[in-house]
Amino acid sequence: MATRPFAVVVLAAGIGLVVAALVMDGPDLATLVSTHERMLLIFVGVVALGELLPLRMPSGRETAPLAMVSGLAVAFVGPIEGEPLFAVGTRLVLLVVAAGLGVAAIVRRVRGRHARLPSLAARLVGVSVAAFLARSWGEEGHTLWALQQAPATKGLVAGLMTLVAALAVLLELVLVSALRAERQRTPWLSAVRDELTEAAPITLAVVVTGPMVALMAPVLGLLALPAALVPLVMAYSAVGQYARNRRTNRQLIATLSRLTEAGGYTPNQHAERVAELSVRIGRVVGLGDRELRDIEYAALLHDLGQISLRDPIPDGATVLAAPADQRDIASEGARIIRHAETLATVATYVEGQTTPFRLVREHGEEVPMASRIIKCANAYDDLTGGSSGPERHEAAMERIHLGLGYEYDPEVVDALTRVVGNSAVGRVGKEPAPSR
Repeated sequence: MATRPFAVVVLAAGIGLVVAALVMDGPDLATLVSTHERMLLIFVGVVALGELLPLRMPSGRETAPLAMVSGLAVAFVGPIEGEPLFAVGTRLVLLVVAAGLGVAAIVRRVRGRHARLPSLAARLVGVSVAAFLARSWGEEGHTLWALQQAPATKGLVAGLMTLVAALAVLLELVLVSALRAERQRTPWLSAVRDELTEAAPITLAVVVTGPMVALMAPVLGLLALPAALVPLVMAYSAVGQYARNRRTNRQLIATLSRLTEAGGYTPNQHAERVAELSVRIGRVVGLGDRELRDIEYAALLHDLGQISLRDPIPDGATVLAAPADQRDIASEGARIIRHAETLATVATYVEGQTTPFRLVREHGEEVPMASRIIKCANAYDDLTGGSSGPERHEAAMERIHLGLGYEYDPEVVDALTRVVGNSAVGRVGKEPAPSR
């Protein structure tokens, strides 16, 4: 955590909000619990459950929309059929949500899993903003929370609640994106773009569901929460199915990439290492999720053309082959891949991987950034043989730097240096699972 200053700031902000709420409104907690015991038990439980049952997005990132929806519902809810009016201030709302998040963090720790405290703090900050705008902002009796009790303003209140929920969710997404960018050492704007693009469908469900709970509660009582969650559960199912399809496609492509290993053309795990390294370089240079997916597929299949060779290249190291042979291998691989219409972009990346950077610089030839990345990542793994030894690492980087600006894109080489120069030393390690 010491090497991630923004994570420390977000975590400190979350802790600071909780401490301030305890100091200022702590004496009212006993009254709150005794008056709203059933409601608090349900909302704290659902917030915790939402954190413990995260949704894995197609890119692999985890998000907890159920927890955010429950937090927003606590921020907005007022009259509840069969229950006392939930007339509490912003700080008590914050403590209720913090209790649910805290329970989830403890359970994860007990299970031996990472508690993701900075992400929890980001979620808490988002909910606190929604609670402030709904319950504290405005003149007394004219806050958004107070207006929902007047039948004449129901339509206006619904629209304003949705706007407030959108601002809160956007803030959480931006904070989580910054945390991920810091953890993965990638450009912040790219992380925000990917988060907003991938999370858009589920985010819309979150923004709408929070206000729905508050508006349905005067009629349905505590049943409003499960009733309003139906659209979100459907979104969970749809996103989960899409993510499973993505994983299946990836497994099929990884299986196809092993043809060269089974035939003795390339070393074991060479394609997997090049794919992993290419994705990490792609993140550093700011590629989006869609491009990262295609570059992973292309890197897995980058040596597929070698199956057309009569005699395997020694150690499968195409970086040591003649330029004409490299082009033939890339062209044959691209030709095979193009039989799958959905992999046209992947085929283009594979075909362009042998083009020297000087042709881009001197003649303006269009070569995708993904192809330049695969070229560099493949050269690094060919030269190190997947070894973690510092001598092989230094020799590989020296060889690559000799081709800087001629064979290899300087921007890509700089990104490669950042990826492998500090902790990897010749071998790319696995990253922790992304989370929100």
